[in-house]
Amino acid sequence: MSSESGFDPDVATWKQLADRLRQAIRSGRFAPGQRVPTELSLTQEFQLSRLTVRRALQQLRSEGLIVVVQSRGTFVRGEQDRVEVILSKGDRAHSRMPDPEERRRLTLHEGEPVILVTRADGTVESYGAHRVSIVVG
Repeated sequence: MSSESGFDPDVATWKQLADRLRQAIRSGRFAPGQRVPTELSLTQEFQLSRLTVRRALQQLRSEGLIVVVQSRGTFVRGEQDRVEVILSKGDRAHSRMPDPEERRRLTLHEGEPVILVTRADGTVESYGAHRVSIVVG
């Protein structure tokens, strides 16, 4: 893109658009639960290809900042009640993408990872990554 468009020609345009949208979300310009502008409107507003816009939106989905609600649109992820998980000596936590059953059970959106906590006694707990704060006790 030319500098007239406001995009730096030395940085991938989709990354710059993702940065702009991320900033709009973090600043509160796009509030939790608010619908994100459509691909078409972003394409027209920034004079970008649909592929560029899709890639930027996919990045924000993978970061958990936006969610796609089938047949309704794309929305800024709402702040949900967070769970504080305290890790004790011998406990371990790791993240991965959920399988379909975990996504349904934990009501996770596409692109949201699951956090698995394996306790020292071998029991396993699972949480949506955007709903948990991990504290080392």
